[in-house]
Amino acid sequence: MLGGMSGARYVVVAVAALMALPLEAAPRPKGKVVRVERRRASNVIPRICDVQGDKTGNCFGAEPSIGDVITLLDDSGVIGEARIIEVQPFSLAGRGSKGCDGLWSVRTELLRGDLALSVGRTMGVVDPAMHPRLGRVVPKDQLSAPSGRADEVPAIGFDRDGDRTPDIILSQSTCDGQGSMCIEEWLRVEGRMVKVHQLNFQTCGF
Repeated sequence: MLGGMSGARYVVVAVAALMALPLEAAPRPKGKVVRVERRRASNVIPRICDVQGDKTGNCFGAEPSIGDVITLLDDSGVIGEARIIEVQPFSLAGRGSKGCDGLWSVRTELLRGDLALSVGRTMGVVDPAMHPRLGRVVPKDQLSAPSGRADEVPAIGFDRDGDRTPDIILSQSTCDGQGSMCIEEWLRVEGRMVKVHQLNFQTCGF
């Protein structure tokens, strides 16, 4: 882990620990109705969340909205869904109320699944493009740094469609070589990884 700040180390662990789509009917002119699963195209940047057993957690990226649905995944694949019912800017206890620019504390309600049955650490993604059955977590030992820089360390990845290619990666870096500690989200767009969000821990008051 880059850096030696204990507070930042705690948040990195929390973040790096950090929507099922409806079935659409495809009627035919005559005969039975065939139900088909489809992924909707979306310009929404995914938000990565960790969700604990008590249904609280942290989300990284743009501020989530009350009512957003988090697809829950563990090492076995998609295990359920949780709806966000409360959102607050993240702050460390005892360090004032200054929030991080891009890190949010959330409370959720479980819509389906059982967190007690999860295999490994439970992560979540607010992402309309995540397949409700084929989505999976990609372990960090199967990832490479999206930027190609030596100072960037992948923390976790997500495969949206089960093709064994990471579509979303959360990584840790020195803020483009500037020496601070950053968490970055990368998204696969037209076949290449693009950085869509960066959180500099200096904004968190560490």
